[in-house]
Amino acid sequence: MLAKLKERLSGGANRLQGRTDLLEAVCASAALVAAADGSIDDSEIEGAVKAVTANEALNTAFDARQIEGCMQRMLDRAGGGRVGQMTLMKELDDIASNTDDAEMVLLTAMDIADADGTVDETERAMIDKIAKRLGLKAESYA
Repeated sequence: MLAKLKERLSGGANRLQGRTDLLEAVCASAALVAAADGSIDDSEIEGAVKAVTANEALNTAFDARQIEGCMQRMLDRAGGGRVGQMTLMKELDDIASNTDDAEMVLLTAMDIADADGTVDETERAMIDKIAKRLGLKAESYA
């Protein structure tokens, strides 16, 4: 059983190898949620990086430098107002047709929203926007 789990995890990582579109979409969703209230504080940055690096498949497919660099680029965009947020939303389009990828992106965003123990109204609204963009229903994953 352990061998099957290990094979599944490594298979997922192999599937992601070189898939920067998925890494970018995950980081974009994290940045969108972190910036949902109009500002990004240090704890949100730390929580977003932690959530993305905690993803076993991404952590296996990409090194910490790649993940942190991508996360920083997406957080910088999130601070760029509506234009920055629109470019982040467009990152989601690249993976929306793959349900497994879309679910990974949405679940990461939900984890970030819930990181402090509560999901406020602005975070909930952003989760709903992300889910809609991905063709998913957030309530199905609550």
